[in-house]
Amino acid sequence: MIALLLNHLWQSSLCVAGAGLLALALHRNGAHARFWLWFAASTKFLVPFAALTAISAHFLTPVLPPVPAPAVISMAPLAQPFSAVSLAAAPVTPASVSIATPAVPAPPRITVPAAVHLDLGSVLLALWFAGSLVIALRWLVRWSRVRALLRQAVSVPVDAPIAVKFSSSRLEPGLVGILKPVILLPQGIEQQLSAVELKAVLAHELCHWRRHDNLLAAVHMLVEALFWFFPLVWWLGARLNAERERACDESVLAAGNDPQMYAE
Repeated sequence: MIALLLNHLWQSSLCVAGAGLLALALHRNGAHARFWLWFAASTKFLVPFAALTAISAHFLTPVLPPVPAPAVISMAPLAQPFSAVSLAAAPVTPASVSIATPAVPAPPRITVPAAVHLDLGSVLLALWFAGSLVIALRWLVRWSRVRALLRQAVSVPVDAPIAVKFSSSRLEPGLVGILKPVILLPQGIEQQLSAVELKAVLAHELCHWRRHDNLLAAVHMLVEALFWFFPLVWWLGARLNAERERACDESVLAAGNDPQMYAE
């Protein structure tokens, strides 16, 4: 099992290295393309190479018709070596008569319970499960806090395809939720920003919504929960976050917003 895991990790690391080389080659292109390179490398951690090989073999191997088994012909014996009459006529001698002796009961068997033996694989599996459980609990706590903020948030009458709400908590503007996403803004932001700046902030969050970034982020969160012990996974998550934000910034600037005003 450990050998299979190590084999999968180095193959996935090779995919990350390949994505990094392609990202360097596309450094003058948009962040959208680089993001999908990193995301493809992330999903490779969820699909072992052995599974890809099995799937390709299933679809590429031709299906041959079944070959009928050869017929087996059984023949009855021609004669019996001994007849029933000769066996019945055999004389009975004292030597042929056996006297049954009483059976002596066997002594009871005493079973000693075996000592508990923990191998290295069981210990590593327990540690992996504990780490994944801790990460999942952290996400649940974080999401419960976000849900509490959403229940207390106030809707904003803004012309937007999704709901926009103000929260009294100190937070950065962001898109929360996957099935029913909501743009959550800190209360009072409309007094700190001009109408043009607030429109640019909403355009940035709507870009995340159109790109389904929350769903894609959840996929990599699953990768982090399963491979939390592998540092390359966390580095890959940082690259995904950077390219995700950069792609939305490029989209807002491409819409005609002032770069200097948007940077502020």
